[in-house]
Amino acid sequence: MKPTLYLCLLLVGLLAVVHCHDDPDHHDDTKAQEHHPSVEGNPKSKPPACSKIAPRNADFAFRFYKQVTSDSVEKNIFFSPLSISTALAMVALGAKSTTPTQILEGLAFNLTEIEEKEIHEGFHDLIHLLNCPDSEVQLNLGNALFVDEKLILLQKFLDDIKSLYDAEAFPSNFQNSPEAEKQINDHIEKKTHGKIANLVQGLDPLTLMVLVNYVYFKGETCYTNDYLLPI
Repeated sequence: MKPTLYLCLLLVGLLAVVHCHDDPDHHDDTKAQEHHPSVEGNPKSKPPACSKIAPRNADFAFRFYKQVTSDSVEKNIFFSPLSISTALAMVALGAKSTTPTQILEGLAFNLTEIEEKEIHEGFHDLIHLLNCPDSEVQLNLGNALFVDEKLILLQKFLDDIKSLYDAEAFPSNFQNSPEAEKQINDHIEKKTHGKIANLVQGLDPLTLMVLVNYVYFKGETCYTNDYLLPI
């Protein structure tokens, strides 16, 4: 694999840093005020919430990449670190005892420097920015929970994942595996505009929950050496 391809492996994860980085020498006052109505006249007076989590997201991306490549030196590795971080942070909303702390610390967050509430607000802000419809590229990032129909989730958890992560929970009949697989695959195919189909196969009838994270990216392309890379 040529070095240029390694650059695109962390594309989605590093978009988190690009979108949340404040450039002191270049900004668009109009667009900044549109996305943050509370900022009047000075877009730097209130940095976006995602700026607090961007460095940690980047740290997690490179740590995870280093880990998976250490066991697969001769293989191509492609993943979305932001998808992993977003999904696990959403799970932390419903966890109890020491589990939320363990999950967030595993995502490279230092909870003595940033509060759990700020982390979730940062992900909310980041998802909003990446899914912004007036962007030069189209990037749809989202989450969904498919839960065994016999389980009852707390309403607060349902409200939190909806308001913070724009995610929904759907009841599923995992005892009927083909039916559950079709439900999940149809949802993913719809959200990715038909680009990902029949992703889930062979679900265990004892499954209680399936957490889905999807990424749909569409943009201009350019040639770099022998590879076609998104820009």
